[in-house]
Amino acid sequence: MQSPPTVAFPNSFTTARLRVERLTPGHWDAIRQMDSDTAFMSLLGGIRTVDESRAYMDRNLKHWDQYGFGLWILHDTAGQIIGRGAIRHLDVEGTDEVELGYGFYPTHWGKGLATEIAKQFLDLGLTALRLRTMVGITRHANIGSRRVLEKTGLVYERDIVEHGVPHMLYRYTSGEDVIRAGSSR
Repeated sequence: MQSPPTVAFPNSFTTARLRVERLTPGHWDAIRQMDSDTAFMSLLGGIRTVDESRAYMDRNLKHWDQYGFGLWILHDTAGQIIGRGAIRHLDVEGTDEVELGYGFYPTHWGKGLATEIAKQFLDLGLTALRLRTMVGITRHANIGSRRVLEKTGLVYERDIVEHGVPHMLYRYTSGEDVIRAGSSR
């Protein structure tokens, strides 16, 4: 299993409509609020218990310590926390992959924000991490996320099972036309 080089990502960055902040222990309340929100978690595996949220937080903080990238907290331009996103390692049926992922409160669905952050994460993965490939996964029922992955340039590869739940695996491989952050299709 070969890992990309450890990179020192900035603690925060911005896109046209988002302020993106590295996960820190100070984000516990925000993570817990997302994890206990039925609507937020409806397509992300369901709500988590406090212990499950702690384990999720610990895993993601350790990922940052180990690799220099990971889970990000997403704010709107007014500073309100509206979701989370990630560039992180994902074991896909025994293969170490790097995924791009995102989750927003439903009041922010359908506004292009997931596509905006997905494009930025893809760009960071290809440039800062010098990855040749990145993946994204989504559940079959999540039509919006499927569209986001496709607009970002990822292509459906196959069905997989993640945490006992069927998912669709999408992949971007460099050499294809990358949809750079800030561009439109």
